[in-house]
Amino acid sequence: MARPRRRRNLTGDDLGRYGSASAGSVDVDRAAAGLRVPKAQVREAIKQAKAAQRQVIYRAISGRRSADVSSGTNTTGMLLAAFGRGVRGAAVNAKAAAAKLGVAVSTVRRWAAGTQQPSAAHLAAVQAESRKAATTKAGRKAATNDFRTSPHGQAALVGGTSLWISGNQGPGGNVEDQYTKDRTIRQHIDVEDVEAMLRAYEEGGDEGLHAWLTEVMDQKYLADWGFISIEDFGFGERA
Repeated sequence: MARPRRRRNLTGDDLGRYGSASAGSVDVDRAAAGLRVPKAQVREAIKQAKAAQRQVIYRAISGRRSADVSSGTNTTGMLLAAFGRGVRGAAVNAKAAAAKLGVAVSTVRRWAAGTQQPSAAHLAAVQAESRKAATTKAGRKAATNDFRTSPHGQAALVGGTSLWISGNQGPGGNVEDQYTKDRTIRQHIDVEDVEAMLRAYEEGGDEGLHAWLTEVMDQKYLADWGFISIEDFGFGERA
């Protein structure tokens, strides 16, 4: 029997017939057999899809739309995720980053501006700190605090908000893509929902928020709604 060949690209949407990478329900064995690719490539596609979702969710909750918590390639984005914005409109909090990383504030500013690249050791440290922003409870609480103190977050915690979600989604979407397609949906959520959303993210990260989105859309939008992929989401009018 011929050995399965790697495809040039394999995405979470490609796996939709075999489950949702977003929901963690992909049947790896069936996907590998059906797509005639190695199981390792299926697992890598799932990993990449979940990393992309982690980034989308972190950016939406924190409001740090250029933050990088997954790719490890955008130095400015990683600094923003790890240390937040600076005072007086600075792109990143250079003082906090410098104190944590053991370098001069001016060095961090050059990294953020792209005029100097961090050493391999410092880059690894920045990558580690940026990942913590989305994978630790402390990091996620910092993100939800950004939401709570933002103008749109404060408004949502008083009168609710409109939540929009873009991606490959539809009935049964947490299991297979038979009835899904790329679309954007919108649903009003009340104050109690907003608080539940923030708790779900703080406690369970992107997987917890995915479960909350599934539950609230099942109850308020359409029964059995699910997501093969979440490409973007946010609050109020779409940017």
